[in-house]
Amino acid sequence: MKKLLPLVLFVLLFSVASFGQVQVTVGPYLQSPTPSGIKIMWRTDSLTSAKVMYGTDKANLNQLVEDTTQRTKHMITLTGLSPYTKYYYAIYSGSTMLEGADEQHWFRTFPTPGTELPIRVWAIGDFGKGNSKQSKTRDAYLNFDTVETNLWLWLGDNAYSDGTEQEYLTKVFDSVYGYKNNMKYMPFIPCPGNHDYNSVSPIVSPTPPLTHSGPYYDFIEGYRNAEAGGVATGHELFFSFDYGNAHFVSLNTEIGSLFNVNDDWTGVNLFNTFNGSPMTQWLHQDLQANTKPWVIVYMHQPPYTDGSHESGAFYEVYMKAMRQNFAPIWEQYGVDVVICGHTHVYERSYLVKGAYGNASDITLFNFISTDSGIDSLGEAYVKYTQGSNANQGTVYVNNGNSGSSESSANFNHPYMYSEYGCDTCCGSFVMDINGNRLDGRHLDMDGNIRDHFTMYKINGTGISNVSGNAHALKVIPNPFRKSANVQFELKQQERIVITLTDVSGKVMEVFTGELHAGNNSVEIDADKFQLPAGVYVLQLSGSNATSFTTVVKIN
Repeated sequence: MKKLLPLVLFVLLFSVASFGQVQVTVGPYLQSPTPSGIKIMWRTDSLTSAKVMYGTDKANLNQLVEDTTQRTKHMITLTGLSPYTKYYYAIYSGSTMLEGADEQHWFRTFPTPGTELPIRVWAIGDFGKGNSKQSKTRDAYLNFDTVETNLWLWLGDNAYSDGTEQEYLTKVFDSVYGYKNNMKYMPFIPCPGNHDYNSVSPIVSPTPPLTHSGPYYDFIEGYRNAEAGGVATGHELFFSFDYGNAHFVSLNTEIGSLFNVNDDWTGVNLFNTFNGSPMTQWLHQDLQANTKPWVIVYMHQPPYTDGSHESGAFYEVYMKAMRQNFAPIWEQYGVDVVICGHTHVYERSYLVKGAYGNASDITLFNFISTDSGIDSLGEAYVKYTQGSNANQGTVYVNNGNSGSSESSANFNHPYMYSEYGCDTCCGSFVMDINGNRLDGRHLDMDGNIRDHFTMYKINGTGISNVSGNAHALKVIPNPFRKSANVQFELKQQERIVITLTDVSGKVMEVFTGELHAGNNSVEIDADKFQLPAGVYVLQLSGSNATSFTTVVKIN
Protein backbone atom coordinates (compact mmCIF):
# COMPACT_ATOMS: atom_id res chain seq x y z
CA MET A 1 0.00 0.00 0.00
CA LYS A 2 2.84 2.37 0.87
CA LYS A 3 4.40 1.63 -2.53
CA LEU A 4 1.16 2.55 -4.30
CA LEU A 5 0.77 5.88 -2.49
CA PRO A 6 3.33 7.83 -4.55
CA LEU A 7 1.75 6.53 -7.77
CA VAL A 8 -1.75 7.55 -6.62
CA LEU A 9 -0.51 11.03 -5.67
CA PHE A 10 1.20 11.38 -9.07
CA VAL A 11 -1.98 10.45 -10.92
CA LEU A 12 -4.03 12.88 -8.83
CA LEU A 13 -1.58 15.73 -9.37
CA PHE A 14 -1.39 15.00 -13.11
CA SER A 15 -5.18 15.00 -13.34
CA VAL A 16 -5.45 18.33 -11.54
CA ALA A 17 -2.78 19.85 -13.78
CA SER A 18 -4.45 18.55 -16.93
CA PHE A 19 -7.81 19.80 -15.77
CA GLY A 20 -6.38 23.28 -15.24
CA GLN A 21 -4.55 23.48 -18.58
CA VAL A 22 -6.01 25.86 -21.16
CA GLN A 23 -7.41 24.03 -24.20
CA VAL A 24 -7.80 25.39 -27.74
CA THR A 25 -11.41 24.97 -28.88
CA VAL A 26 -11.29 26.77 -32.24
CA GLY A 27 -8.36 27.35 -34.57
CA PRO A 28 -5.85 28.68 -34.82
CA TYR A 29 -6.87 30.15 -38.15
CA LEU A 30 -5.69 33.02 -40.35
CA GLN A 31 -7.52 36.15 -41.49
CA SER A 32 -6.93 39.38 -43.43
CA PRO A 33 -3.52 38.64 -44.98
CA THR A 34 -1.72 41.62 -46.54
CA PRO A 35 1.80 42.17 -47.92
CA SER A 36 2.94 43.29 -44.45
CA GLY A 37 0.66 41.57 -41.95
CA ILE A 38 -1.93 38.98 -40.96
CA LYS A 39 -4.37 38.22 -38.14
CA ILE A 40 -4.14 34.95 -36.18
CA MET A 41 -7.33 33.95 -34.36
CA TRP A 42 -8.27 31.15 -31.96
CA ARG A 43 -10.55 30.38 -29.03
CA THR A 44 -9.86 28.73 -25.68
CA ASP A 45 -12.03 26.97 -23.13
CA SER A 46 -11.11 29.42 -20.35
CA LEU A 47 -9.98 33.00 -19.88
CA THR A 48 -6.31 33.52 -20.64
CA SER A 49 -3.86 35.97 -22.12
CA ALA A 50 -2.57 35.39 -25.64
CA LYS A 51 0.78 35.50 -27.36
CA VAL A 52 2.13 34.65 -30.81
CA MET A 53 5.77 33.84 -31.46
CA TYR A 54 6.74 33.94 -35.13
CA GLY A 55 9.65 33.98 -37.54
CA THR A 56 10.93 32.67 -40.86
CA ASP A 57 12.54 29.64 -39.21
CA LYS A 58 10.25 27.31 -37.25
CA ALA A 59 13.17 26.40 -35.02
CA ASN A 60 13.78 30.07 -34.20
CA LEU A 61 10.53 31.96 -33.62
CA ASN A 62 12.27 35.12 -32.43
CA GLN A 63 9.49 37.72 -32.69
CA LEU A 64 6.39 38.08 -30.54
CA VAL A 65 3.13 39.95 -30.15
CA GLU A 66 1.22 39.64 -26.89
CA ASP A 67 -2.22 40.54 -25.54
CA THR A 68 -2.33 40.39 -21.75
CA THR A 69 -6.11 40.81 -21.53
CA GLN A 70 -7.86 37.69 -20.27
CA ARG A 71 -10.16 36.40 -23.04
CA THR A 72 -11.54 33.23 -24.61
CA LYS A 73 -11.68 34.70 -28.14
CA HIS A 74 -8.21 35.72 -29.23
CA MET A 75 -6.92 37.74 -32.17
CA ILE A 76 -3.28 38.73 -32.57
CA THR A 77 -2.39 41.08 -35.43
CA LEU A 78 1.11 40.76 -36.88
CA THR A 79 2.51 43.81 -38.69
CA GLY A 80 5.78 44.90 -40.26
CA LEU A 81 6.21 41.66 -42.18
CA SER A 82 8.02 41.28 -45.51
CA PRO A 83 5.95 40.80 -48.69
CA TYR A 84 5.54 37.30 -50.11
CA THR A 85 7.48 35.69 -47.29
CA LYS A 86 6.77 32.42 -45.47
CA TYR A 87 6.51 32.68 -41.70
CA TYR A 88 6.04 30.04 -39.01
CA TYR A 89 4.17 30.73 -35.78
CA ALA A 90 3.09 29.33 -32.42
CA ILE A 91 0.26 30.40 -30.12
CA TYR A 92 0.63 30.66 -26.34
CA SER A 93 -1.37 30.95 -23.17
CA GLY A 94 0.96 32.95 -20.97
CA SER A 95 4.28 31.13 -21.23
CA THR A 96 2.72 27.81 -22.27
CA MET A 97 2.78 26.98 -25.95
CA LEU A 98 -0.59 25.64 -27.09
CA GLU A 99 0.19 24.87 -30.74
CA GLY A 100 2.70 25.60 -33.48
CA ALA A 101 6.39 25.83 -34.30
CA ASP A 102 5.99 23.05 -36.88
CA GLU A 103 5.24 22.44 -40.57
CA GLN A 104 1.48 22.76 -40.05
CA HIS A 105 1.50 26.30 -38.59
CA TRP A 106 2.68 28.79 -41.17
CA PHE A 107 1.47 31.46 -43.59
CA ARG A 108 2.76 33.44 -46.54
CA THR A 109 2.19 37.18 -46.78
CA PHE A 110 0.68 38.69 -49.92
CA PRO A 111 3.05 39.88 -52.64
CA THR A 112 3.46 43.58 -53.36
CA PRO A 113 0.37 44.66 -55.37
CA GLY A 114 0.98 44.54 -59.10
CA THR A 115 3.65 41.85 -58.89
CA GLU A 116 3.20 39.34 -61.67
CA LEU A 117 3.51 35.81 -60.30
CA PRO A 118 1.49 32.57 -60.45
CA ILE A 119 -1.74 32.73 -58.39
CA ARG A 120 -3.63 29.64 -57.22
CA VAL A 121 -7.23 30.17 -56.07
CA TRP A 122 -9.46 27.54 -54.43
CA ALA A 123 -13.18 28.40 -54.24
CA ILE A 124 -15.82 26.40 -52.37
CA GLY A 125 -19.53 27.10 -52.02
CA ASP A 126 -22.46 25.71 -50.02
CA PHE A 127 -20.10 23.40 -48.19
CA GLY A 128 -20.98 23.56 -44.49
CA LYS A 129 -23.12 20.44 -44.29
CA GLY A 130 -20.93 18.36 -42.00
CA ASN A 131 -21.13 15.38 -44.37
CA SER A 132 -18.79 13.06 -46.25
CA LYS A 133 -19.32 14.96 -49.52
CA GLN A 134 -17.86 18.05 -47.87
CA SER A 135 -14.79 16.20 -46.58
CA LYS A 136 -14.27 14.30 -49.86
CA THR A 137 -14.37 17.58 -51.78
CA ARG A 138 -11.83 19.03 -49.36
CA ASP A 139 -9.50 16.02 -49.59
CA ALA A 140 -9.74 15.85 -53.39
CA TYR A 141 -8.36 19.37 -53.59
CA LEU A 142 -5.69 18.84 -50.95
CA ASN A 143 -4.51 15.76 -52.90
CA PHE A 144 -4.87 17.43 -56.31
CA ASP A 145 -1.31 18.69 -56.77
CA THR A 146 1.52 20.34 -54.88
CA VAL A 147 0.80 23.93 -55.94
CA GLU A 148 0.58 26.25 -52.94
CA THR A 149 -2.85 27.80 -52.42
CA ASN A 150 -2.61 31.58 -52.43
CA LEU A 151 -6.30 32.44 -51.99
CA TRP A 152 -9.09 30.36 -50.46
CA LEU A 153 -12.50 31.85 -51.27
CA TRP A 154 -15.77 30.98 -49.53
CA LEU A 155 -18.83 31.50 -51.71
CA GLY A 156 -21.47 31.57 -48.99
CA ASP A 157 -23.79 29.14 -47.21
CA ASN A 158 -20.71 28.31 -45.23
CA ALA A 159 -22.65 26.69 -42.34
CA TYR A 160 -26.01 24.94 -42.65
CA SER A 161 -28.81 25.33 -41.90
CA ASP A 162 -28.84 28.71 -40.18
CA GLY A 163 -25.25 29.84 -39.77
CA THR A 164 -25.36 29.43 -35.99
CA GLU A 165 -22.22 29.39 -33.89
CA GLN A 166 -22.69 25.71 -33.11
CA GLU A 167 -23.04 24.89 -36.81
CA TYR A 168 -19.82 26.74 -37.60
CA LEU A 169 -18.05 24.92 -34.77
CA THR A 170 -19.20 21.42 -35.74
CA LYS A 171 -19.36 21.68 -39.54
CA VAL A 172 -16.66 24.18 -40.50
CA PHE A 173 -14.03 24.53 -37.79
CA ASP A 174 -13.88 20.83 -36.91
CA SER A 175 -11.31 18.38 -38.29
CA VAL A 176 -13.59 15.55 -39.44
CA TYR A 177 -15.76 17.16 -42.09
CA GLY A 178 -14.46 20.71 -41.82
CA TYR A 179 -11.18 22.54 -42.29
CA LYS A 180 -9.48 22.77 -38.88
CA ASN A 181 -6.18 21.35 -40.13
CA ASN A 182 -5.74 23.37 -43.31
CA MET A 183 -6.95 26.58 -41.63
CA LYS A 184 -3.67 26.59 -39.71
CA TYR A 185 -1.78 27.58 -42.86
CA MET A 186 -4.43 28.64 -45.39
CA PRO A 187 -6.33 31.92 -44.81
CA PHE A 188 -9.93 31.98 -46.03
CA ILE A 189 -11.55 35.10 -47.48
CA PRO A 190 -15.34 34.71 -47.48
CA CYS A 191 -18.64 36.14 -48.53
CA PRO A 192 -21.93 35.24 -46.79
CA GLY A 193 -24.90 33.27 -48.11
CA ASN A 194 -28.58 33.23 -47.28
CA HIS A 195 -28.16 30.37 -44.78
CA ASP A 196 -25.37 32.24 -42.97
CA TYR A 197 -27.70 35.23 -42.83
CA ASN A 198 -30.45 33.29 -41.03
CA SER A 199 -28.47 34.11 -37.89
CA VAL A 200 -27.58 37.64 -39.00
CA SER A 201 -30.54 39.31 -40.74
CA PRO A 202 -33.14 36.80 -41.96
CA ILE A 203 -35.35 37.63 -44.95
CA VAL A 204 -38.52 37.69 -42.84
CA SER A 205 -37.14 40.32 -40.45
CA PRO A 206 -34.21 42.15 -42.04
CA THR A 207 -32.26 44.81 -40.19
CA PRO A 208 -30.27 47.81 -41.50
CA PRO A 209 -27.07 46.52 -43.17
CA LEU A 210 -24.66 48.54 -41.05
CA THR A 211 -26.06 46.90 -37.91
CA HIS A 212 -25.50 43.34 -39.12
CA SER A 213 -23.79 41.06 -36.65
CA GLY A 214 -23.87 37.41 -35.73
CA PRO A 215 -21.81 34.20 -35.91
CA TYR A 216 -20.59 34.82 -39.48
CA TYR A 217 -19.15 38.21 -38.52
CA ASP A 218 -17.85 36.87 -35.21
CA PHE A 219 -15.66 34.33 -36.97
CA ILE A 220 -14.35 36.43 -39.88
CA GLU A 221 -12.14 39.49 -40.17
CA GLY A 222 -12.73 41.17 -43.53
CA TYR A 223 -10.89 44.06 -45.13
CA ARG A 224 -12.62 47.14 -43.70
CA ASN A 225 -10.06 49.75 -44.70
CA ALA A 226 -8.51 48.48 -47.95
CA GLU A 227 -5.64 46.92 -46.02
CA ALA A 228 -4.77 44.77 -49.06
CA GLY A 229 -5.78 47.21 -51.79
CA GLY A 230 -9.03 48.34 -53.35
CA VAL A 231 -11.36 51.02 -51.99
CA ALA A 232 -12.18 50.99 -48.28
CA THR A 233 -15.74 50.27 -47.11
CA GLY A 234 -15.34 50.82 -43.36
CA HIS A 235 -17.15 47.54 -42.62
CA GLU A 236 -17.06 43.80 -43.41
CA LEU A 237 -20.31 43.51 -45.39
CA PHE A 238 -18.37 43.56 -48.66
CA PHE A 239 -14.81 44.48 -49.61
CA SER A 240 -12.04 44.09 -52.18
CA PHE A 241 -8.35 43.27 -52.18
CA ASP A 242 -5.40 42.83 -54.53
CA TYR A 243 -3.21 39.80 -54.94
CA GLY A 244 -0.33 40.19 -57.39
CA ASN A 245 -1.70 41.34 -60.75
CA ALA A 246 -5.32 40.48 -59.88
CA HIS A 247 -8.10 42.37 -58.12
CA PHE A 248 -10.77 40.49 -56.15
CA VAL A 249 -14.19 41.75 -55.06
CA SER A 250 -16.28 40.02 -52.38
CA LEU A 251 -19.93 41.12 -52.69
CA ASN A 252 -22.82 40.51 -50.31
CA THR A 253 -25.98 39.31 -52.06
CA GLU A 254 -27.95 39.12 -48.80
CA ILE A 255 -28.22 42.80 -47.82
CA GLY A 256 -31.58 43.35 -49.45
CA SER A 257 -34.93 44.26 -47.93
CA LEU A 258 -38.28 43.36 -49.44
CA PHE A 259 -40.23 46.10 -47.68
CA ASN A 260 -37.80 48.82 -46.57
CA VAL A 261 -36.32 50.71 -49.52
CA ASN A 262 -33.70 52.47 -47.38
CA ASP A 263 -32.30 49.17 -46.12
CA ASP A 264 -32.36 47.54 -49.55
CA TRP A 265 -28.77 47.60 -50.82
CA THR A 266 -29.29 45.09 -53.66
CA GLY A 267 -32.65 46.02 -55.18
CA VAL A 268 -35.03 43.26 -54.11
CA ASN A 269 -37.78 45.50 -52.69
CA LEU A 270 -41.31 44.70 -53.77
CA PHE A 271 -42.00 48.34 -54.68
CA ASN A 272 -39.74 47.93 -57.74
CA THR A 273 -37.79 50.98 -56.62
CA PHE A 274 -34.01 50.93 -56.74
CA ASN A 275 -31.83 53.94 -57.54
CA GLY A 276 -28.55 52.55 -56.34
CA SER A 277 -27.14 51.91 -52.87
CA PRO A 278 -23.93 52.16 -50.89
CA MET A 279 -22.87 48.81 -52.41
CA THR A 280 -23.45 49.84 -56.04
CA GLN A 281 -21.78 53.20 -55.44
CA TRP A 282 -18.78 51.52 -53.85
CA LEU A 283 -18.55 48.93 -56.63
CA HIS A 284 -18.34 51.71 -59.23
CA GLN A 285 -15.61 53.46 -57.24
CA ASP A 286 -13.65 50.30 -56.58
CA LEU A 287 -13.63 48.98 -60.15
CA GLN A 288 -12.92 52.40 -61.59
CA ALA A 289 -9.90 52.81 -59.30
CA ASN A 290 -8.51 49.33 -60.08
CA THR A 291 -5.35 49.11 -62.19
CA LYS A 292 -4.78 45.34 -62.07
CA PRO A 293 -5.30 43.50 -65.40
CA TRP A 294 -7.33 40.62 -63.94
CA VAL A 295 -10.57 41.26 -62.05
CA ILE A 296 -12.54 38.56 -60.22
CA VAL A 297 -15.89 39.06 -58.46
CA TYR A 298 -17.25 36.45 -56.07
CA MET A 299 -20.53 36.29 -54.17
CA HIS A 300 -23.29 33.87 -53.19
CA GLN A 301 -26.42 34.20 -55.35
CA PRO A 302 -25.71 33.83 -59.09
CA PRO A 303 -27.27 36.08 -61.72
CA TYR A 304 -27.59 33.14 -64.14
CA THR A 305 -28.42 29.53 -63.24
CA ASP A 306 -30.79 26.69 -63.97
CA GLY A 307 -29.51 24.18 -61.45
CA SER A 308 -31.12 23.65 -58.05
CA HIS A 309 -32.38 27.23 -58.44
CA GLU A 310 -33.78 28.90 -61.55
CA SER A 311 -32.52 32.47 -61.73
CA GLY A 312 -35.48 33.53 -63.86
CA ALA A 313 -38.17 32.32 -61.46
CA PHE A 314 -40.43 35.15 -60.28
CA TYR A 315 -39.58 34.54 -56.61
CA GLU A 316 -35.79 34.56 -57.09
CA VAL A 317 -35.61 38.30 -56.48
CA TYR A 318 -32.09 38.23 -55.02
CA MET A 319 -30.59 36.66 -58.15
CA LYS A 320 -32.65 39.01 -60.33
CA ALA A 321 -31.27 41.97 -58.37
CA MET A 322 -27.68 40.90 -58.98
CA ARG A 323 -28.41 40.40 -62.67
CA GLN A 324 -30.20 43.71 -63.19
CA ASN A 325 -28.41 46.03 -60.80
CA PHE A 326 -24.86 44.69 -60.50
CA ALA A 327 -23.97 42.78 -63.69
CA PRO A 328 -24.06 45.99 -65.78
CA ILE A 329 -21.54 47.55 -63.38
CA TRP A 330 -18.95 44.79 -63.36
CA GLU A 331 -19.35 44.25 -67.11
CA GLN A 332 -18.81 47.98 -67.66
CA TYR A 333 -15.39 47.64 -66.05
CA GLY A 334 -14.43 44.42 -67.81
CA VAL A 335 -14.63 41.92 -64.92
CA ASP A 336 -13.21 38.64 -66.20
CA VAL A 337 -14.79 35.96 -63.98
CA VAL A 338 -17.75 36.00 -61.57
CA ILE A 339 -17.81 33.04 -59.14
CA CYS A 340 -20.98 32.16 -57.21
CA GLY A 341 -22.53 29.46 -55.05
CA HIS A 342 -26.18 28.98 -54.00
CA THR A 343 -27.20 26.62 -56.80
CA HIS A 344 -26.11 23.11 -55.74
CA VAL A 345 -24.48 22.21 -59.05
CA TYR A 346 -21.54 23.30 -61.17
CA GLU A 347 -22.19 25.57 -64.16
CA ARG A 348 -19.82 27.55 -66.37
CA SER A 349 -20.83 30.02 -69.04
CA TYR A 350 -19.46 31.04 -72.39
CA LEU A 351 -17.74 34.44 -72.63
CA VAL A 352 -20.85 36.61 -72.43
CA LYS A 353 -22.17 40.11 -71.81
CA GLY A 354 -25.32 42.17 -71.64
CA ALA A 355 -28.20 39.88 -70.64
CA TYR A 356 -29.92 41.49 -67.68
CA GLY A 357 -33.48 40.28 -68.21
CA ASN A 358 -34.98 36.84 -68.70
CA ALA A 359 -33.09 33.91 -70.21
CA SER A 360 -35.59 33.85 -73.09
CA ASP A 361 -34.36 37.31 -74.13
CA ILE A 362 -30.77 36.17 -74.65
CA THR A 363 -29.56 36.33 -78.28
CA LEU A 364 -26.31 35.72 -80.11
CA PHE A 365 -25.43 39.36 -79.50
CA ASN A 366 -24.93 38.45 -75.82
CA PHE A 367 -22.15 35.99 -76.68
CA ILE A 368 -18.72 37.55 -77.03
CA SER A 369 -17.55 34.05 -77.96
CA THR A 370 -19.48 30.86 -78.65
CA ASP A 371 -16.29 28.81 -78.39
CA SER A 372 -15.81 26.24 -75.63
CA GLY A 373 -12.97 28.06 -73.89
CA ILE A 374 -10.87 24.87 -74.13
CA ASP A 375 -7.30 25.79 -75.00
CA SER A 376 -6.33 22.38 -76.42
CA LEU A 377 -9.07 22.77 -79.04
CA GLY A 378 -7.80 26.19 -80.05
CA GLU A 379 -10.89 27.78 -78.49
CA ALA A 380 -9.50 29.67 -75.49
CA TYR A 381 -11.23 32.94 -74.71
CA VAL A 382 -9.26 36.07 -75.62
CA LYS A 383 -9.93 39.49 -74.14
CA TYR A 384 -8.17 42.46 -75.70
CA THR A 385 -7.29 45.41 -73.48
CA GLN A 386 -7.32 48.16 -76.12
CA GLY A 387 -9.68 49.58 -78.69
CA SER A 388 -13.36 50.42 -78.68
CA ASN A 389 -14.33 46.92 -77.48
CA ALA A 390 -11.68 46.52 -74.78
CA ASN A 391 -12.24 43.96 -72.02
CA GLN A 392 -15.49 42.65 -73.44
CA GLY A 393 -17.08 39.59 -71.86
CA THR A 394 -17.30 37.74 -68.55
CA VAL A 395 -17.27 34.04 -67.67
CA TYR A 396 -19.77 33.07 -64.94
CA VAL A 397 -18.92 30.11 -62.71
CA ASN A 398 -21.44 28.61 -60.27
CA ASN A 399 -19.95 26.21 -57.72
CA GLY A 400 -22.51 25.62 -55.00
CA ASN A 401 -21.76 21.92 -54.69
CA SER A 402 -18.80 21.67 -52.31
CA GLY A 403 -20.93 19.71 -49.84
CA SER A 404 -24.43 20.18 -51.23
CA SER A 405 -25.86 18.43 -54.30
CA GLU A 406 -28.92 18.38 -56.54
CA SER A 407 -30.48 15.26 -58.05
CA SER A 408 -32.79 16.90 -60.59
CA ALA A 409 -31.17 20.01 -62.04
CA ASN A 410 -32.83 21.45 -65.15
CA PHE A 411 -29.69 22.67 -66.93
CA ASN A 412 -31.45 24.73 -69.59
CA HIS A 413 -29.80 28.14 -69.23
CA PRO A 414 -28.54 29.32 -72.66
CA TYR A 415 -25.51 31.07 -71.15
CA MET A 416 -24.02 27.84 -69.82
CA TYR A 417 -21.45 25.78 -71.71
CA SER A 418 -20.64 23.28 -68.93
CA GLU A 419 -23.10 21.78 -66.42
CA TYR A 420 -22.63 19.08 -63.78
CA GLY A 421 -24.97 17.88 -61.06
CA CYS A 422 -26.44 14.77 -59.43
CA ASP A 423 -26.96 13.23 -55.96
CA THR A 424 -23.23 12.76 -55.45
CA CYS A 425 -21.90 15.42 -57.83
CA CYS A 426 -19.80 17.62 -55.56
CA GLY A 427 -16.56 19.48 -56.10
CA SER A 428 -14.70 22.77 -55.98
CA PHE A 429 -13.46 25.42 -58.40
CA VAL A 430 -9.71 25.77 -58.95
CA MET A 431 -8.37 28.84 -60.74
CA ASP A 432 -4.82 29.64 -61.78
CA ILE A 433 -3.64 33.02 -63.03
CA ASN A 434 -0.18 33.24 -64.55
CA GLY A 435 0.79 36.38 -66.44
CA ASN A 436 -1.73 36.94 -69.21
CA ARG A 437 -3.34 33.51 -68.82
CA LEU A 438 -6.20 32.35 -66.56
CA ASP A 439 -7.27 28.71 -66.20
CA GLY A 440 -10.43 27.58 -64.44
CA ARG A 441 -11.21 23.97 -63.52
CA HIS A 442 -13.96 22.12 -61.72
CA LEU A 443 -12.44 19.37 -59.59
CA ASP A 444 -14.96 16.80 -58.38
CA MET A 445 -14.80 15.00 -55.03
CA ASP A 446 -13.25 11.93 -56.68
CA GLY A 447 -10.33 13.95 -58.05
CA ASN A 448 -11.57 14.25 -61.65
CA ILE A 449 -11.50 17.44 -63.74
CA ARG A 450 -15.08 17.92 -64.96
CA ASP A 451 -14.58 21.21 -66.77
CA HIS A 452 -11.69 23.35 -67.89
CA PHE A 453 -11.47 26.71 -69.61
CA THR A 454 -8.71 29.17 -70.44
CA MET A 455 -8.76 32.93 -70.92
CA TYR A 456 -5.98 35.15 -72.28
CA LYS A 457 -5.63 38.86 -71.64
CA ILE A 458 -3.92 40.42 -74.67
CA ASN A 459 -2.57 43.96 -75.02
CA GLY A 460 -4.03 44.82 -78.40
CA THR A 461 -7.23 45.77 -80.17
CA GLY A 462 -8.13 42.39 -81.66
CA ILE A 463 -9.19 44.15 -84.85
CA SER A 464 -9.16 41.80 -87.82
CA ASN A 465 -9.85 42.12 -91.54
CA VAL A 466 -9.34 45.88 -91.45
CA SER A 467 -9.93 46.39 -95.18
CA GLY A 468 -12.89 44.03 -95.40
CA ASN A 469 -13.74 40.36 -95.23
CA ALA A 470 -12.37 39.48 -98.64
CA HIS A 471 -10.24 36.64 -97.31
CA ALA A 472 -12.43 35.38 -94.39
CA LEU A 473 -9.23 35.07 -92.35
CA LYS A 474 -8.98 32.75 -89.32
CA VAL A 475 -6.06 31.34 -87.29
CA ILE A 476 -6.47 27.99 -85.48
CA PRO A 477 -5.51 27.55 -82.69
CA ASN A 478 -5.11 31.09 -81.44
CA PRO A 479 -3.33 31.46 -79.05
CA PHE A 480 -0.89 28.72 -80.14
CA ARG A 481 2.28 27.09 -78.88
CA LYS A 482 4.12 25.16 -81.61
CA SER A 483 2.14 25.80 -84.76
CA ALA A 484 -1.05 27.32 -86.10
CA ASN A 485 -2.97 27.14 -89.37
CA VAL A 486 -3.92 30.32 -91.20
CA GLN A 487 -7.21 29.50 -92.90
CA PHE A 488 -8.77 31.73 -95.55
CA GLU A 489 -10.90 31.68 -98.68
CA LEU A 490 -9.85 33.17 -102.03
CA LYS A 491 -12.48 34.21 -104.55
CA GLN A 492 -10.03 33.66 -107.38
CA GLN A 493 -6.60 32.22 -108.01
CA GLU A 494 -4.03 34.81 -107.02
CA ARG A 495 -0.62 35.41 -105.56
CA ILE A 496 -0.66 36.15 -101.83
CA VAL A 497 1.86 37.20 -99.21
CA ILE A 498 1.44 36.33 -95.50
CA THR A 499 3.62 38.11 -92.92
CA LEU A 500 3.94 38.33 -89.14
CA THR A 501 4.95 41.59 -87.44
CA ASP A 502 6.06 41.61 -83.79
CA VAL A 503 5.66 44.47 -81.31
CA SER A 504 9.07 45.93 -82.26
CA GLY A 505 8.05 46.19 -85.92
CA LYS A 506 10.11 43.25 -87.17
CA VAL A 507 8.43 41.63 -90.21
CA MET A 508 8.70 37.89 -90.94
CA GLU A 509 7.49 36.40 -94.21
CA VAL A 510 5.42 33.29 -93.56
CA PHE A 511 4.36 32.49 -97.12
CA THR A 512 4.57 33.88 -100.64
CA GLY A 513 3.04 32.12 -103.62
CA GLU A 514 0.18 31.46 -106.02
CA LEU A 515 -2.87 29.76 -104.50
CA HIS A 516 -6.10 28.44 -106.00
CA ALA A 517 -9.59 29.81 -105.53
CA GLY A 518 -11.54 28.42 -102.59
CA ASN A 519 -10.38 27.36 -99.12
CA ASN A 520 -6.65 27.46 -98.35
CA SER A 521 -4.46 26.81 -95.33
CA VAL A 522 -0.90 27.91 -94.51
CA GLU A 523 1.03 26.76 -91.44
CA ILE A 524 2.88 29.05 -89.01
CA ASP A 525 5.82 27.09 -87.57
CA ALA A 526 6.99 28.73 -84.34
CA ASP A 527 10.33 26.89 -84.31
CA LYS A 528 11.11 27.83 -87.91
CA PHE A 529 10.72 31.52 -87.15
CA GLN A 530 12.06 31.21 -83.59
CA LEU A 531 9.00 33.02 -82.29
CA PRO A 532 9.09 34.04 -78.63
CA ALA A 533 5.84 34.30 -76.71
CA GLY A 534 4.01 37.49 -77.58
CA VAL A 535 1.43 39.23 -79.75
CA TYR A 536 1.88 39.43 -83.51
CA VAL A 537 -0.05 41.06 -86.34
CA LEU A 538 -0.67 38.64 -89.18
CA GLN A 539 -1.20 40.28 -92.59
CA LEU A 540 -2.53 38.52 -95.66
CA SER A 541 -2.08 40.59 -98.85
CA GLY A 542 -3.60 39.65 -102.20
CA SER A 543 -4.21 41.39 -105.49
CA ASN A 544 -7.52 42.92 -104.39
CA ALA A 545 -7.48 43.20 -100.59
CA THR A 546 -5.41 43.06 -97.44
CA SER A 547 -6.63 41.43 -94.25
CA PHE A 548 -5.22 41.57 -90.72
CA THR A 549 -5.69 39.69 -87.50
CA THR A 550 -3.89 39.35 -84.18
CA VAL A 551 -2.01 36.14 -83.41
CA VAL A 552 -0.83 35.17 -79.93
CA LYS A 553 2.14 32.86 -79.30
CA ILE A 554 2.35 31.34 -75.81
CA ASN A 555 5.00 29.24 -74.08
